[in-house]
Amino acid sequence: AVDRNGRAGGVPEIRVQGVPVEDEREPFLAEAAEAATEAMSGRARDRDRLREDVRLAVRRVATRWTGKKPVVDVVIVQV
Repeated sequence: AVDRNGRAGGVPEIRVQGVPVEDEREPFLAEAAEAATEAMSGRARDRDRLREDVRLAVRRVATRWTGKKPVVDVVIVQV
């Protein structure tokens, strides 16, 4: 969630589909959420830039864990 100024307004929710991390699901989700939070921190920016920053951050984590480059969809909710 983001506020009117484009700043993070909550904790990111991560849903995994088709990423082979079943045995280590919780640590993976925690690292992905942390990466998303870090990507959302800092200066305000437009929604498209924010969406891309979060997408790339989460994808980097998934690639590091699996060696694959999964599709990452980011949904932004304005509060």
